[in-house]
Amino acid sequence: MNRDSELPSKAARPGKVKSRTYEELWTRPGYLIRRLHQIHVGLFAEECGSEDVTPVQSAILTVLQSGEEMDQLTLSTSVGIDRTSGADVIRRLERRGLLTRQSSKFDRRAKLVKITDEGKAFIKRVRPHMARAQDRLVAPLTDDEREELFRLINKMVDANNDASRAPMGTI
Repeated sequence: MNRDSELPSKAARPGKVKSRTYEELWTRPGYLIRRLHQIHVGLFAEECGSEDVTPVQSAILTVLQSGEEMDQLTLSTSVGIDRTSGADVIRRLERRGLLTRQSSKFDRRAKLVKITDEGKAFIKRVRPHMARAQDRLVAPLTDDEREELFRLINKMVDANNDASRAPMGTI
C-alpha cells in the first residue's frame, strides 16, 4: 500500500490513473468486479458474437446440456438470475429452437424446460468460442494465480449468495 495505507500501490493500478478521486475506485472490490464483468462481456462478444448468444443464454444451455428436464425457476436460480429474467431468456431460446418448454403434469403453473438436439449442437459449436473468452480473461494470471482467484471468488460468492437479488440455488 502507499503512504495513505488505503490505496493500492501504483504497480497495482492501471497506468492512466490521473486523479485521487479516480484512484479511489481501484480500492473498491464492487467497482473492480463490475469492471471485470464488463471486460468479460466484451471478450465474450468478441469470441461469440457471430453466434448470437449472451453469457446468460450460454449458462442456461450449459446447465441443460445433459438433456434432463428442469423447471424454469430451478433453472433460473441455478444460474443466478431472477424468475422474470430467466423466463425472458428461456422464451428467447425457445423461439430459436434451442430448447422447449411445456407445462408440468404435476403443477400446471410450472414450466418444464429441456434442451433440443439443435440446442445441444449449438452449445457444442459455441463451447470453444466461450472457452477462448474465458482463457483470454484469465490469461494475465499464472496457473497458481488462477487457482487462487477461483478459490477466492468462490469463497466470496458462497459467503454472499443470500445477499443477491437472485440467490443461486443448487440443482
